[in-house]
Amino acid sequence: MSTVSPLTIELIEKRPLTAVKVLSTLSASDSAEFFEALPTRYALSLISKISAWSAAPLISEMTPVSAAAILSELDYQATASIMRVVSDANRKQLLSALPKKLSSDLASTLTYPVDSVGAKMSTSIVVMMAEQTVGEAFAELRQIKRAKSGVAYVVDGSRILLGIVNAEELLRLSNESLLGEVIDRSVTPISARARLSTVKSLPAWDDYTHLPVVNRQRILIGALARRTFRQPIIEKHIDPAQAKSQTILMSVASAFFNSSVGLAQALVDIEAPPEASSNNNSSTSAVGDTS
Repeated sequence: MSTVSPLTIELIEKRPLTAVKVLSTLSASDSAEFFEALPTRYALSLISKISAWSAAPLISEMTPVSAAAILSELDYQATASIMRVVSDANRKQLLSALPKKLSSDLASTLTYPVDSVGAKMSTSIVVMMAEQTVGEAFAELRQIKRAKSGVAYVVDGSRILLGIVNAEELLRLSNESLLGEVIDRSVTPISARARLSTVKSLPAWDDYTHLPVVNRQRILIGALARRTFRQPIIEKHIDPAQAKSQTILMSVASAFFNSSVGLAQALVDIEAPPEASSNNNSSTSAVGDTS
């Protein structure tokens, strides 16, 4: 396994977009070799800046365990988009390597058409029971990392949505009050099978940043974020030849494997005008140009 140089790490930390440019010259297999050696947090920094089309060949070349380590920390929708693009065989291997809950959620998400609510919803939501107290709910919201929206979805024993409750609202209520007595019941859930185009203009978006999503049995299964409509929809079916021809932005220049001087020269070759690059006569001047 190749060793990642300190200069490479510094480049990724300080100039990630430049690093992505450098990562455009090798095959997916060479890129995968680099990512096997790269600490996960740096891999995340880079892979989050490219499209699913470009990431999929790289992820497919990695061992399932190493790829799963990255995918499990990546934004859920980004992971789902990559999983939708990889081959059926790779998808099966990755689902087996991912944590059980995440694997189950992704398998469910991938059953929905790419332009549907179900394909874009988040399954990482906070669900509480109507019998819980305000004090219990607030304590739970403070501890759960996935409560990004600051909202809890309150359900009955069959997981049928009763309403929602906002963390800020909880602060103004008595700790002894039951959630079933204080929840907002005016929010209307949307179907996971609905097309994104049909729910984009719902008046509810004026009041809520997230809307609850239910299945055909009206059971709560996730939430759709308003920001979803600012994101592109990925094609469900991609010709493998077309995917191969896409620039693999996460491929790593051979300089990453060779030397700090080589990396510096690679940066100069990419960033400097052609005439400027041709006039560089020493590796020392190249290092100075990249500082």
